[in-house]
Amino acid sequence: MDAVALLQVGSAALLNLGFTWLVGTWFARRWLPAGRPISDWLVSLRRYDNAAIVVTIAASAAALWAATAIMAGVPLGEAGNMFWTMLTTTAHGNAGCVAIAVMVLLLGVRCLGKDGRATESLVLLLLVIFAATRASMGHAGEEGWWTAPHVAETVHLVAIAIWSGAVIVSAWPVLQPARVQELPRVATDHYLDRMSQAAMLAVIAIAATGIYSGWHRVGSAEHLVHTQYGYTLLTKVGLVLGAIALGGYNKFWGLPGAARSATGVAVVRRVLQIEAVLLLGALAAAAYLTVQQPPAVM
Repeated sequence: MDAVALLQVGSAALLNLGFTWLVGTWFARRWLPAGRPISDWLVSLRRYDNAAIVVTIAASAAALWAATAIMAGVPLGEAGNMFWTMLTTTAHGNAGCVAIAVMVLLLGVRCLGKDGRATESLVLLLLVIFAATRASMGHAGEEGWWTAPHVAETVHLVAIAIWSGAVIVSAWPVLQPARVQELPRVATDHYLDRMSQAAMLAVIAIAATGIYSGWHRVGSAEHLVHTQYGYTLLTKVGLVLGAIALGGYNKFWGLPGAARSATGVAVVRRVLQIEAVLLLGALAAAAYLTVQQPPAVM
C-alpha cells in the first residue's frame, strides 16, 4: 500500500471512529437518568466528544489531501499546489468542506452549549448532515444526492454508528464498576434495555442497507470470492456477524443476569468489550474498502 492509499485508509478509519463515538455518546445522554452523578459524567463525556470532533476534523482534512493527490496523479508532498483548486472546483472537495464545517459547528455547540433538549436536537441534526455528506463523497454518491444508493449509505452509516457507538461507550466509560455502583439498579437496567433495543433496530437497518449496497457494488456472487473488494467485504460481514452473536448473548442471557446482580453487569460489560473489538475491526474493514474499486463499476 502506497502513502496515498495509507493516508486514505487511516483517515477513513479515524473518521469512522470519531463519528461512531459522537453518535454513541449522544444516545448515552438520552438513556442515562438526569441529576447527579450523571451531570458529572457528562462533563467528562463532553471532553471526549471534543477530542473526537478534533480528530474527525483532522482526518477529514487528511482525506481531502489524499483525494487531491489521487485526482492530480501526484505524490502527497506535491498535492499542496492543487489542494485549494480541488476544494473549490470539485463536488468531492465541496462536500468535504461542508463536512469539516459541520464538525467545527458541532465543536462550538459542545464547547459553548449546555446539555439540554435543544442542544441535543441540534447535535443530532449536525450528525445526520455529516453522515449524509460523507455518504455523498463515496461510491454511493456517484449517482447524486438522495438517490437510492445515497440514502441507503446514509442510513447505513448512521445505523452502524448507533450500534458501534452504543457498544463502545457502554463497554468503557458508562459501565465502569465505580460508576455502576453510583447508579440505582433500575437506572442501570433502563440504560441496558434501551441500549439493547437501539442496537437491535440498528442491526436490522444495517442488514437491509448493507445487502442493498453490497449487491449494488459487487454485482454478482462470483465477485465476492474472486476480488479483493469481495474478500474485504466478506471480512467485514464476518466481523459483524460475530458481533451480532455476542449482542444476542447479552440480550437473552446477559441482561437478565445484569438485572439480578452487579456480577451480571460485569459480565455484560466484558461481552460488550469483545463485541466492541469486533465492531472496530468492521469499521477498519469499511475504511479499507474506500481505496478499492467496486467490481460492479469496473
